[in-house]
Amino acid sequence: MLPCNMTTDRKRPAGVTLIALLVLWTGCIGALVFPIIGLSGGTAFLWEQIFGRRIQSVAWMRVISFALDGLWFLLYVASAIFGFGLWKLKNWARQAMLASIVVGISAGILVSIVFVRPVFLAISALGGIVVELAWIAWYLKRPRVRHAFGAWKRYSAAGEWIEPPELTKRGKQGVGILAVASLGLLFVVPLFVGVNAMMKSSDAYKLTISTAQASPCIVSSLGSPVEPGWIVTGGIQESDNGGSANLSIPVSGPKGKGSLDVRAKKLGGSWRIDSLVFTDGASPLSIIPSDSTRVCK
Repeated sequence: MLPCNMTTDRKRPAGVTLIALLVLWTGCIGALVFPIIGLSGGTAFLWEQIFGRRIQSVAWMRVISFALDGLWFLLYVASAIFGFGLWKLKNWARQAMLASIVVGISAGILVSIVFVRPVFLAISALGGIVVELAWIAWYLKRPRVRHAFGAWKRYSAAGEWIEPPELTKRGKQGVGILAVASLGLLFVVPLFVGVNAMMKSSDAYKLTISTAQASPCIVSSLGSPVEPGWIVTGGIQESDNGGSANLSIPVSGPKGKGSLDVRAKKLGGSWRIDSLVFTDGASPLSIIPSDSTRVCK
């Protein structure tokens, strides 16, 4: 029997609504889009970039890629389930979210420190994700939120029900702003990583990198080996026999950094580079077509 002054009103807080929709949306869209990215080879390229230098066996690399793809897909499915549970104010979903946040932050720190290079990229990506996940965990443990999930059971020494305290007006505004920011970050970042991985798995990108690595001018400027950077901008349009690509690719080597601006076309099923310009801080150098007026040093 509940004390007479104990409220049973369990309305869904606005913050819980936003988090539930965010988690549910991310899980459903991810579960639909991720298989397409995986089958296109985008995730395989991502795992190759992260683990390739440490795992030389092709067979083991395939096994690890398959296992990580499966785990990633299951995380999206779990996200959809958790989001539905949060919407229905199920306390198991709140507890599952808190546990997954702890595991996610711990795994993210470990993977970023050990595998992700350059270091500044690992720090920036991890910092943004940790902040977002940490505030979600903080919010889900707030007294009013716990009360909404039926997890608030506080009584005074006299046995009287203690009403959970409310957030201040400024606190509610802060939660709203962080929720909207999280909606953008936690959905846009995985989508951006997926699209970026798909571009890196394209034949146009691979042809550009192999051409740059074979260019005496680029090698003399950056040193060997010439390595591509993480973030590729631009776009690719491709069909079975035709297509076009306009990409900007960061590259680096022992001597410095630069960028590649490439325009390529796909004709008869094969890619051809029409224009490849290399910039290393000095004036741009045309690799294709060759700039005969500038001598490589």
